[in-house]
Amino acid sequence: MSDIRSQSSAPAEHALAEGMPVPPSGALFVQIKLQARPGRTEAAEQAIEKIITPTRANPDCLEFRVLRYRDDPRAFTLLEHWTSMKATDAHGESDYMADYLATREDNFEVLSVDFIHELQPPIPAP
Repeated sequence: MSDIRSQSSAPAEHALAEGMPVPPSGALFVQIKLQARPGRTEAAEQAIEKIITPTRANPDCLEFRVLRYRDDPRAFTLLEHWTSMKATDAHGESDYMADYLATREDNFEVLSVDFIHELQPPIPAP
């Protein structure tokens, strides 16, 4: 699978090509499902750990979580909440992502990358 940066404009382009509504602008969620390659689980975990702090420090990142499956330690899900698609593009091109992206094919099989928008405004905090 190609890297996330090359997929960043795909949802809108695909929607136009298929005659579907273009995804809304504004904040969005990204869900990335990864499977560490056999024998690469430790390297995969280290690669993810290196991007957690700088990703969370990014002012356009509203939330960044890394989930690991209890029954499959090679399986990871990254849950990201960004201010915009432009912010996800900038994140993918950032210096702190360069090492991760350079080794991603060695460490992971990318199972899916989903760009998700909320259908309604968020529920206000109590």
